[in-house]
Amino acid sequence: MTMRGQIRSRLGAAGPAVPRARLAARRDHGRGQALVEFVAVLLPLLLIVVAIVQFGLLFGANVSLTNAAREGARAGTIYLYDRNHTKAWNDGQRCAAAMTAATQAFGLLTNASPYFSVTTTSGACTTNTGETQVNGDLTVAYCASMPTSTSPCPNTVDPTTTCAPDTREGCLMQVSVTYRSDIIVPLIGQLLSRDTNGRFVQKITATMVVN
Repeated sequence: MTMRGQIRSRLGAAGPAVPRARLAARRDHGRGQALVEFVAVLLPLLLIVVAIVQFGLLFGANVSLTNAAREGARAGTIYLYDRNHTKAWNDGQRCAAAMTAATQAFGLLTNASPYFSVTTTSGACTTNTGETQVNGDLTVAYCASMPTSTSPCPNTVDPTTTCAPDTREGCLMQVSVTYRSDIIVPLIGQLLSRDTNGRFVQKITATMVVN
C-alpha cells in the first residue's frame, strides 16, 4: 500500500470516532438542559396546585362556618323560654343551644382551640354584657331591629333597637362564629390577613327572628 493509501486508511478509521464523541456530548448536554427546564416548570406548577388546595380549604371552611352560624341561630330562635328562671339564665341556655348546634355543624372543621374556642359554665354561656354575649369565638346578640344587614345589633346609639321582652320573642338573634385556619403556603399567607399566630381568621354572622 502506498503512503497516500495508508494516510487515507488511517483517516478513514479515525474519522467516524470524532462525530460519535461530539454526538454523545450533545446528548448529555441536551439531557441536562431538559432536566433544568423540567425543574423550572415543575416548581411553579406545584406552587399553583398547592395554592388551589389552600384556597379550596379556606373556601370549604367558609361554607361550613356559614352553615354553622345558621344552625346556631336557628337553634337559638326555637329555644323554649323557661319562666321558672331569670332572663339572664335563659339567655345563657339559649346561647348554649346555639353554640352546640353551631359546633355540631362544623363538619370537618376542628371545634377546639386554637382554631375555635368557647367559654361556658355548666354547659351554658357565661359572659353577658347587655344584649350581647361574647363567649370566646361565639357571640350572640339581640336587637329589636336592624335597618340593614350590616347594621350593629343592637345599635348602642339607638335605644329603639334594644330587645325589650325578657323572652326575646319577636327580637332578632344574631350569631357570629369566628374560626382560625392554618396557612400551608407561606407565600399565600402574605396575601391574606392573619392573626398573631399566622392563621387566617374568618367571621361569619347569621341573624334570625326569635319565635
